[in-house]
Amino acid sequence: MKSVAVLLAGCGHADGSEIQESVSALLALSRYGVDYECFSVDADQYDVIDHLKRVKSKEKRNLMVEAARIARGKIKDISELDPNNYEALVIPGGFGVAKNLFTYGLEGRKGIVIEPVRDVILDFYRMNKYIGAICISPMMVAMALEKEATGLLITPGYAENAANDLKEMGITPVLLPSGEICIDKMNKVVSTPAYMNSNATLYEVYQGIDKLVKYLADNI
Repeated sequence: MKSVAVLLAGCGHADGSEIQESVSALLALSRYGVDYECFSVDADQYDVIDHLKRVKSKEKRNLMVEAARIARGKIKDISELDPNNYEALVIPGGFGVAKNLFTYGLEGRKGIVIEPVRDVILDFYRMNKYIGAICISPMMVAMALEKEATGLLITPGYAENAANDLKEMGITPVLLPSGEICIDKMNKVVSTPAYMNSNATLYEVYQGIDKLVKYLADNI
């Protein structure tokens, strides 16, 4: 059976993985008969956001413990992720990804991809395996592959600042609505905007993620 690794970072769009995107990805994988395992980083979140009041909370939460909410407890540390065991890597988005797995949400173009995440992305790329990136995660993949990939195509949705940052990296931004996907066949990177387009509906987000996963299922 085909198998995919899914990388999560907490739970909640403002400080973790975007729940609707994550569940959409897992649902689509199940729909197309692709087995999956979820992974995260065993570390404290950069911050914790009260999603009702939209303010920072003083409490601390762990990325993997929180991501386990999405994965129904079935989650492993990223250190256990062996790309040899999977045909592709799928990374949902969320502002927590942009603060914890890489720091684009805090430092913009000067941000970095944290080492274990960068290493996993590079491993999949170097092993000629597909990477599916959703929402802000395409920016993370772009930053991880900036000095590795040639002619990389990535969609930032219609986000102008992100598109300009991609251009500065020598990467071609492909502006798309949330229901569509950008397919880079040469580099085996498939991306979809999801909530990078702030006016996107949940169904449009799901459509894009469903197309991304179907493409992976058909090609891995």
